[in-house]
Amino acid sequence: MKIFNKNNDKDTASLWKKEAKRLEKERNQLFTELESVKGYRKQYEDLIEEVSQLKARYSKLIQQVETIGDEYKKKLQDIVDAK
Repeated sequence: MKIFNKNNDKDTASLWKKEAKRLEKERNQLFTELESVKGYRKQYEDLIEEVSQLKARYSKLIQQVETIGDEYKKKLQDIVDAK
């Protein structure tokens, strides 16, 4: 009794080919998903950079508004004291 005869070798080769095609398809799908994730990561990093720049800009603007508000309070106090 021989386990591997010619017919079984063809069946085995056919199964290996099917499995190889399935694995290649799965690899390609995962590679595509990986590229998508890399794109999302780049967008996320760009957004973080943009938010950092906006934070710095708004901090500067808030400081300017506070300075102007303090100047107006001082001038108002000078007007009230002058009366």
